[in-house]
Amino acid sequence: MRIDDLCRLIDEHFDKEEFERSLEYCDLLASEYPSEQTTEDIFKKGLCHYRLDDNASALSCFDRALEREPENILALTNKAICLYGLERIPEAFALFNRIIKINPEVFPPWYYIGFYYLKKYSTSRDPHDLAIAVNACRRLLDMVPDYGEFPVYDPVRQRELRLDFFLYLHNDVEDLTVEEMTTL
Repeated sequence: MRIDDLCRLIDEHFDKEEFERSLEYCDLLASEYPSEQTTEDIFKKGLCHYRLDDNASALSCFDRALEREPENILALTNKAICLYGLERIPEAFALFNRIIKINPEVFPPWYYIGFYYLKKYSTSRDPHDLAIAVNACRRLLDMVPDYGEFPVYDPVRQRELRLDFFLYLHNDVEDLTVEEMTTL
């Protein structure tokens, strides 16, 4: 099979969320055309593993992609997310911080930092944990100023929507007080 046919099949099955089938074509591409495999091909294989909840295999792919392109922001971000999923939090946060230094407008680091510290705060009640969560949430929401498809100009409504959005993202953290929620 030609390389462009394999790449097309990988993408077709990925788009249909047939990740196991897409992985079969990724493996075929790697075995048939090892010297022509691109960083994007390796990255796509990592995404397939990730979508199949195989963070360890995904991490391996993202590491291989980063060997070729050490500053690839997508590979760095997805590696950090896999580390987080594997509960390797210090490594994940080191990468999230690196990503933020490269490009502070990348969405996932702020999400995972906010989520982690909000969960931590729900048991620690340490104001420092809440402050980190709130700051990450604010940063995250500054990147997404529109709620849905319409802009929100009313400051009171904007605060309510920010709270709704944050609590929606973190619906398993239910024990914030009213005072704590209004700091969001």
